[in-house]
Amino acid sequence: MDHQLQPTVTFILPVQNKQNLVIEQINSFFKFSEQYPGFCEIIIVTDNFEDKEVYLLWLALKLNKVNHPYVRTKMIRYATKLDVKELIETGIKNALGEKVIVVANNSERIKQFLLKDKNTVKDDVLVTSNPFNIDALKETLIKH
Repeated sequence: MDHQLQPTVTFILPVQNKQNLVIEQINSFFKFSEQYPGFCEIIIVTDNFEDKEVYLLWLALKLNKVNHPYVRTKMIRYATKLDVKELIETGIKNALGEKVIVVANNSERIKQFLLKDKNTVKDDVLVTSNPFNIDALKETLIKH
């Protein structure tokens, strides 16, 4: 990417139950922010009841912020079980980025939800199941 002003980016990670790759996803978001010349933020929205799981998410955010203090982070935790679309709606409503990237395992279902419900959708919401390929993320942002 060149040095012109890049769109701001928000990563939304809805977390339900135990997800094996969540810590790796958080690390990849911060790695992306190292190479991206614009503002980045990460929003985790969870309805997980296990304190130790939520603590691990919080710890991953805090440890990464040591080396990336300019990346905005936010964790929103619900005390009741919600559908994944409600978690995503909350993330979108709290997003500051011009481009929003929702990272979800069931990305096709999420894409259908976003197409149907235009009330909660920002201008540019992208859905992916694999945030680990940083070059692919950059290319996706350029295309949209």
